[in-house]
Amino acid sequence: MLILAIDSSTPVAGIALMDDEQLIREEFVNYKKNHSETLMPMVDRVLRDCERNLAEVDALAVTIGPGSFTGLRIGLAAVKGLSLAANIPVVAISTLQVLAHNIAGSDTLVCPALNARKQEVYTAMYDNSSSFPRTVVEEMACSPKVLAYRALQTAQNMGFKRITLLGDGYAPYREVYKEHLGDYLIEAPLHLRLPRASALASLAVASTALQDFADIMNLRPHYVRLSEAETRLGRGEL
Repeated sequence: MLILAIDSSTPVAGIALMDDEQLIREEFVNYKKNHSETLMPMVDRVLRDCERNLAEVDALAVTIGPGSFTGLRIGLAAVKGLSLAANIPVVAISTLQVLAHNIAGSDTLVCPALNARKQEVYTAMYDNSSSFPRTVVEEMACSPKVLAYRALQTAQNMGFKRITLLGDGYAPYREVYKEHLGDYLIEAPLHLRLPRASALASLAVASTALQDFADIMNLRPHYVRLSEAETRLGRGEL
């Protein structure tokens, strides 16, 4: 079972190729260039260097959000194009779930946080005691202070002694989290703090085995929060 995973939901661009339970190759870029410049050349390079082609791919995996509005659209457009061109099914997975999967097997409450701008983060909360994350608080957009409050409340109610935070919504608000979480707080290590295409591919293996595929024609990004244009349209400003 060959999975090609494509992630562009944050400033990170990531591509991974996984064959059953073996990660063959992963590329990770978090530096300046736009996803529209980097994503497809990365896909081509990963397949070519691993001596594979699209005809051999059993499923495509893509992060469906939340995250960057532009990044999500670019990634989804790329995956839809590949899917339709080569007749490959698609697995769509939450960006927050992919982030949480970085901390598999943890005895802490795992809380990924993505920078949503406007002094907010996208977050959800997971029990990661097994190999795959189990959602205990659904996805939402909120202030870092509200995230800390909800995380502490959830941890105490569920018996977790520590809380692991990760994602690009962590560092900008580190002092807020430290103030409100105190000794409960654990910082994820730097190499696990951002989305990894390999984590996306790992989650996609189980969905592919169950043939739990997205309806590619109706697949849309999951933004959680309205875009600025949609907000202004709702106010009658556009």
